[in-house]
Amino acid sequence: MAQERFQLSNVKLAWGLVKHHRSLPKPNGFTTGACFVRLTFSTLHEPKPAHAYPVIDGRGLVSVSASNYGFEPHALKFPEFVTELVSKVEAKTGRSLQGEVHLHTFPKVFGYVFNPVSFWYFHDEAQQCRAVMCEVNNTFGERHFYLLTAPESQAPLNKGMLLHARKEFHVSPFFPVSGRYEFRFASSANRTMARINYFEGSIQQLSTSVSGELVHPNTLLWGKTLLKYGWFTLAVIAKIHWQAVKLLFKGAKFHGKPAPPRQTITQTELEA
Repeated sequence: MAQERFQLSNVKLAWGLVKHHRSLPKPNGFTTGACFVRLTFSTLHEPKPAHAYPVIDGRGLVSVSASNYGFEPHALKFPEFVTELVSKVEAKTGRSLQGEVHLHTFPKVFGYVFNPVSFWYFHDEAQQCRAVMCEVNNTFGERHFYLLTAPESQAPLNKGMLLHARKEFHVSPFFPVSGRYEFRFASSANRTMARINYFEGSIQQLSTSVSGELVHPNTLLWGKTLLKYGWFTLAVIAKIHWQAVKLLFKGAKFHGKPAPPRQTITQTELEA
């Protein structure tokens, strides 16, 4: 039997906060307002959401395109891409994930986007979140994936479960590629939060999070969003490099970029 194709079934917009604070090797950080979207994909034959923005798989003032995501360059649209992505994650996890798929990401604004991390939430047929994939991009144009799962007897992953994975990918030149990440996700119909903390041994070095209230967008709200956050992506890049300059002046140790990991996906069976 042919697999049902995933279609876009819902779009929500959030005004929220991005927090990025490091305690070691030198105290530094920032908190800034942010806008992001959550796209929901489903195999149910639901009517497509009526919205002007974001433009899906096309060009516009605000857009989200499947070609900006995934393990390798491709030209797929979201229905084909998400369907293939679910099949790959099912093969990796050995689980049926035919429920909704949520993508939490920054949209492309004025033709430009940089997503330090996007979050894919995969649900089973009972709509319980059973896998989360963190799609991480660094400023060197490299990408890596952390695929997080837990025993099915546990609560859904997006209800605050504490998860861990080894750090395998170079992101900041002021941290080595060692240690571990601690993840926590909390998601509902109207709010979402993703938190990633970084540890070397038992010592927490970095705390990051993105959170916000989710609403159905309309043209007026998008107009307000463009006025408030139209240059958000460029501001993210500027803040990343400004924080690097500040850390250099503070005397933080600089780590050269190593070769990327051989494996595209870091997958660990995780326990709470």
